[in-house]
Amino acid sequence: MATETKASPKTSTFSIKGPYLSAGRVNIDLARTDLLWLSLKINAEGGENAVHAHTAEDHSFIVLEGEVTFYDEHGEGKTLGAYEGIMIPKGAYYRYLNTGGRNLFLLRVGATRDAEEGQPSRRKPDGSPILGESAENHHVDGVPIPGKSFGNKGTALDP
Repeated sequence: MATETKASPKTSTFSIKGPYLSAGRVNIDLARTDLLWLSLKINAEGGENAVHAHTAEDHSFIVLEGEVTFYDEHGEGKTLGAYEGIMIPKGAYYRYLNTGGRNLFLLRVGATRDAEEGQPSRRKPDGSPILGESAENHHVDGVPIPGKSFGNKGTALDP
């Protein structure tokens, strides 16, 4: 009987680094597979301001620097600081805001299975889709502060 062999999965490495911002927000993809992805979210102000849920994704946010308040669809808030996090299961409605008066750095980890190909999974409470980088979600492009970066080999601002 022949033994079937499979190719070994490839590993990848990444560094957590990004710019400090004078305004707006950015999202930096760090690593991705078919089931799991990591990104660095940076907010000078604001956040994901429109209440939404992900219909096919469990995800978590870990605060690396700053302060954030997560709100549910009823406006109930939970404030988190550095090295604290939140787990948000698929279908749970939320929004978040930078509430710390300085740049907010979040590590976002998402996982999905059984997602419908080509279908947006980010939904408003009425069931309609909403894009993360849309005006409806109060998106403002990030404005990097020259020479100031967070993370791997960065030069952090004084708190």
